Amino acid sequence: MNAQGILIAGGYGVVGRRIAADLAPDYGDRVVIAGRNLERAKTVALAVGYGARGREIDVTVPESIAAALDDIAVVVSCIDQRERKLLHAAVARGLAYTDITPHLTELGRGAAYESIHVAARASGARVVLGTGIVPGIANVMVRAVADALGGAEQIETSLLLSASDVSGPASFDYFLQELAMPFVIHVDGADRSARAFTDPRPIEFPLPIGVRPAYLFPFSDQVLYPRTMGATTALTRLAIEPPLVAKLLAVAVHTHAARVMAIEPVRHAIAKLRAGSEPGAAGMFALRVDVQNQRKTSHATLLGRGQADAAAAGAAGVVRCLLTGERLEAGAWMPEQVIDPNPFFLRLAAQSLNVERSPVVLCSA
Repeated sequence: MNAQGILIAGGYGVVGRRIAADLAPDYGDRVVIAGRNLERAKTVALAVGYGARGREIDVTVPESIAAALDDIAVVVSCIDQRERKLLHAAVARGLAYTDITPHLTELGRGAAYESIHVAARASGARVVLGTGIVPGIANVMVRAVADALGGAEQIETSLLLSASDVSGPASFDYFLQELAMPFVIHVDGADRSARAFTDPRPIEFPLPIGVRPAYLFPFSDQVLYPRTMGATTALTRLAIEPPLVAKLLAVAVHTHAARVMAIEPVRHAIAKLRAGSEPGAAGMFALRVDVQNQRKTSHATLLGRGQADAAAAGAAGVVRCLLTGERLEAGAWMPEQVIDPNPFFLRLAAQSLNVERSPVVLCSA
């Protein structure tokens, strides 16, 4: 029998279980929820229903990965992989693969990205890196706007998140590390050094949010746009609601307090305090991408509630593309290279996530 399973590694996490819930009504027992805790995986699979199954996987152990990939056609990783063993195993087997974890920055420089692409081409694997919101939905929005403009010389992405929104512990831990992490931005064809929560700019998000200050942030999509879209400027900013939280984070970076917050024992202590607090309701999030090409500009926006739900919808949309083979040749790609915007946006709209695109206008001289 041909392998048909859809393995969601980290499938009982905040986003993983939402991806499973999105896919299970259509794919039933092909959905496999996997993690180190087999009983937890089985419990979540039972809650998801439609015949979804649980499976054990430890992404640090090659033998565990090999066993978990038995009968699998598509892999969705919701697990932070420092060594990317699951990715490399999927590529070696010629499987389809996508990944919602944020560590893509190193792939944009040096030979790492190209080596994965070459290996995937050789094995027949179809890999889409960076799904979720940013990177992910934002990249497809950039593609749609760039298509209308005939290219993308400048790409600026702005994401607004609520401080009270639901996010997984791994995501929060990485966020604390990012506060102290120097990173590189690409402006006018040259690389420049930057730090998180600096250079605030007023961004007009969709109503009822309106204008909010957004700060430079090391989202990995901006690293790859010069390669995938030929952009000479690529910047991504983050806004936090309420704005006072973002101001406090900016102060932490400026005073170097963020370096203390990034130390592992301190991060873990903060995470424990956060885990012990009352969970807040899913807050609103907003996304805006601005693209300029040859004196023409346009933008697209998205407004929703619950970043975890939106990230899952974006990842599930990519999985559906992998399953149907839409425009996907063997190789390693970013979403803007291979995902057709219109059917992707229709899938988002079914989840009440409506992308709005502005008309093309001429830039002032």
